[in-house]
Amino acid sequence: MQSETNNTSASSVRACQNCKKEFTIEPDDFAFYEKMKVPPPTWCPECRLIKRLAWRGERALYKRKCNLCGQDKILIYHPDSPYTAYCHSCWWSDKWDTQSYAKDYNFSKPFFQQFKDLFLKVPRLGIIQQGINVNSDYTNRVSDNKDCYLIFAAANNENCSYGTSVWDSKDSMDNYNIHSSELCFECIDCYRCSRLMYSQECGSCVSSSFLFHCLNCNDCFGCVNLRNKSYCIFNEQFTKEEYKKQIEKLWPKKRGEIEAMQSRFLEFVKKQIMPAVVENHSTNISGNWLDECKNVQVGFNCERVEDGKYLFGIMDAKDVMDYTYWGKNSELIYECSSIGRQCSQVFFSNECWDQLVRAQYCVNCMSSSDLFGCVGLRKKQYCILNKQYTKEEYEALIPKIIEHMNAMPYKDALGREYRYGSTFPLDMHAFAYNETIAQELFPISKEEALKQGYRWLEPEVKSYTVTLKAENIPDSIEEVSDQILKEIIGCAHDGKCNHQCTQAFKITTSDLNFYKRMGIPIPKMCPNCRHFARLSQRTPIRLWHRECMCNKENHSHGKGKCQNEFETSYAPDRPEIVYCKNCYNKEVA
Repeated sequence: MQSETNNTSASSVRACQNCKKEFTIEPDDFAFYEKMKVPPPTWCPECRLIKRLAWRGERALYKRKCNLCGQDKILIYHPDSPYTAYCHSCWWSDKWDTQSYAKDYNFSKPFFQQFKDLFLKVPRLGIIQQGINVNSDYTNRVSDNKDCYLIFAAANNENCSYGTSVWDSKDSMDNYNIHSSELCFECIDCYRCSRLMYSQECGSCVSSSFLFHCLNCNDCFGCVNLRNKSYCIFNEQFTKEEYKKQIEKLWPKKRGEIEAMQSRFLEFVKKQIMPAVVENHSTNISGNWLDECKNVQVGFNCERVEDGKYLFGIMDAKDVMDYTYWGKNSELIYECSSIGRQCSQVFFSNECWDQLVRAQYCVNCMSSSDLFGCVGLRKKQYCILNKQYTKEEYEALIPKIIEHMNAMPYKDALGREYRYGSTFPLDMHAFAYNETIAQELFPISKEEALKQGYRWLEPEVKSYTVTLKAENIPDSIEEVSDQILKEIIGCAHDGKCNHQCTQAFKITTSDLNFYKRMGIPIPKMCPNCRHFARLSQRTPIRLWHRECMCNKENHSHGKGKCQNEFETSYAPDRPEIVYCKNCYNKEVA
């Protein structure tokens, strides 16, 4: 196996062990594997990405008892899951010892079987919250929030609800990936904005609605690709007085009016040019939503990353590959999910942070080094399957274990083999597929999930009675009284979707105050279905090879069509007019 990593001068086409499709390993990939001393992957890049995403349970929360203190808590593990789950305070306490679960390595059993046995026994961290979170119990993968509800992958927010990837924001609701913003509603990938609604890919925009790819705009409505503008409606310039008059006529107050305006705006967007890649101050990159990145290929939602490939949701990292979520001054990370805060040389691991160094096949391990196949360790060194060794014993045993993993691979029910270099088999994933980010970014049916070897969680039978059907919700907020706070509202999807629909939901006092303040009708869909609706507005986590569609003579390419080619997340059959970076900037700068 090791000899495969030495062929760094030529690309190699392989067949994916999972989907059976061909994929290519490039010379630079081989060089990275050689540096990390790992074998090449046997799964294609997309299957590897989905597999990592399927490790990240994020938005599924359950009320269950902590297995240590016995109190009812909000945790990320379903009550029927096979794991012992501790609440935040119990897991971090000194009331239990992770090394009490230590196992001797058994060379008569596959490594992954031994790890699975350990993984089932060691208590899991039931909710991932860091820092000081005040009145924000219904949140996960968060730190330092106050008065927040159902926000995820979020930090340093106040009074925010129903959002994912919300950072440093205040008084905002129903958003995806907003940073340093306030009073935002139904915004996607927006930064440093205030009083912005129904908008996407915007920065530093104020008191505006229905914007797309706009920067430094205020008091604009229905606009696309504007820079440093005020008082524009559907890209037409008005005076301040004219703008106010027009907005009084245009502004939608009832739900049907908002839906009609959204449809009108979408048709307007389709007629405008789109950048092949959404990036900021980045060089030598491919992917989408890249900010201050250098030498990053096939990366999505990354900030300040240098020398990386096959990435999603990474910030502040260097020399990394096949890596999803976090970073924070980490380096030399390979085939990992949710690893961060000054971690280095971590392979095939998940849910580890805070200066984890030289670790392989670990879960929930922190502030440690030289670990192999460990779960839940903190401030430890030279451990295998949670058992303590001397430095000499550890260094002598690791090569023997790697040799054993190759000689006695683990086989799952579908016949897929897992040797050294493989990530954890699907049958030992911590969550069912439809509990994870994988279902959000790569949605599949229950039948397909089971066919691929993932678990699937059946929706719970609800005991409540819907008191207000979606079709009977008032069309405008002016028609809503405080009675709405007592209603159990039926989701318009009624569970007949693939969006983790909760079938019903309630309006909180904080929700109602926000809707009244912003003039927004009560929603007809549950928070999960609203989240999936936002995700559907983003381009997929995939790339297609395309040519620039510009044929304007005043650009650098002169007469005829621009010959620039690029990788973009706009599929060829989409209606958008996609330009290369040079042609796009020539038009909108």
